[in-house]
Amino acid sequence: PYFKKSENNQNFDNEFHGKDGPMYVSHAASPSNVASAFVEACAEQGIQHNPAYNGAEQLGACLLQFTIKNNQRHSTAAAFLKPILKRKNLMVLTHTYVKRILLESGAAVGVEVKNKNGQTEIYNCNKEVIVSAGTIQSPQILMLSGIGDVNELSKHGIIAVKHLPGVGKNLQDHVWSGASTLASVPTGNDLLKPTKMIMAGLQHLLFKSGPLSNSPLEANAFLKIEEDGSLGEGQPNIQFHFVPLTIKPDYSTDIYNVNTYPTFSGFSIMSIVLHPKSRGQVKLKSSNPSEPPSIQLNPLSDLDDRAMLVKGLKKAIEVLHSPAFKAYKEGEMLLPKAPVSDQIINEHINKSLETLYHPVGTCKMGNDAQSVVNHELKVHGVANLRVIDASIMPTIVSGNTNAAAIMIAEKGADMIIG
Repeated sequence: PYFKKSENNQNFDNEFHGKDGPMYVSHAASPSNVASAFVEACAEQGIQHNPAYNGAEQLGACLLQFTIKNNQRHSTAAAFLKPILKRKNLMVLTHTYVKRILLESGAAVGVEVKNKNGQTEIYNCNKEVIVSAGTIQSPQILMLSGIGDVNELSKHGIIAVKHLPGVGKNLQDHVWSGASTLASVPTGNDLLKPTKMIMAGLQHLLFKSGPLSNSPLEANAFLKIEEDGSLGEGQPNIQFHFVPLTIKPDYSTDIYNVNTYPTFSGFSIMSIVLHPKSRGQVKLKSSNPSEPPSIQLNPLSDLDDRAMLVKGLKKAIEVLHSPAFKAYKEGEMLLPKAPVSDQIINEHINKSLETLYHPVGTCKMGNDAQSVVNHELKVHGVANLRVIDASIMPTIVSGNTNAAAIMIAEKGADMIIG
């Protein structure tokens, strides 16, 4: 795959090409003026403008790039799967979950599934079984199949076929907390008023335009707060997401429920720890495949991560106080409350910490005792079995995981074919 300049549609900045078609990479159709002010404010605080942060140089601020087509999120399913659904050698089953991988003589020979009618079905294979269930369910499937830590498996009556203690371990994710201020201009909060929500919904349904054609996240910045010997030159340790929204100052807002947001306008900068030292794990709750696993993220369990987040929030507050925001900002900080101190910031983190939903690492690639797959993504000690998804990352990438997961899939596909 590769990025290239789109020549056939002016709405698209780039196309992400796979073997079966392009994924389009673009800025949002109509980012707000406040988002542009964020890029300017970053420059005023020493964070350069970088319109190609997905290119050779990552550090800097820019309007966000998205996988968007016709002002809608262009998913990998839409780009790669839907165009080939009628292929004779492809069968897609929905409402079906894997009970276990079938193993014989140390090799994967098929899968046992439960279909949408609750019936068990077996699909045999004579080449390879590919597990691509993601960072949470890929290790769950392996453990249900007897691949994992023998001590953990025995707790659930599962006989270990291959002792791999790293299965489910090494869980990493990007976590964030935000700094917010009131706005003197309408932002996304204003859009949540009933009449404006209706109008925006109709505009998007009828014309694929308007505010709902934008992401809630409009701009982005990568920065290095301080030198870190574990990172390469030019590698950031903090990421900002600019959001033209604010939450209620009493922290009663559920960020996943629009009905709990205030309708007074504000905007925020999310400060994201890019290279957390904290590690969690995914564990089985039982041997029942339909029961979700236990997810123990352990965010900020390493004190260095909390210290980095505090520094990131301080920098975000500096950006919010930049002259570029003067025409859009009203009053002092909304959250964390002024006067800002380390104690106030830490209390704010305790009330507001969120995951960015970038989980990786639970079937990590490597050769050490905790690794699960090798450099060809083949499960150690089990023939004809690979894991191909974000769970194979040994450490989390310096940014959003969408493109990285696509690249893992492309490279994995090349190795299967080769």
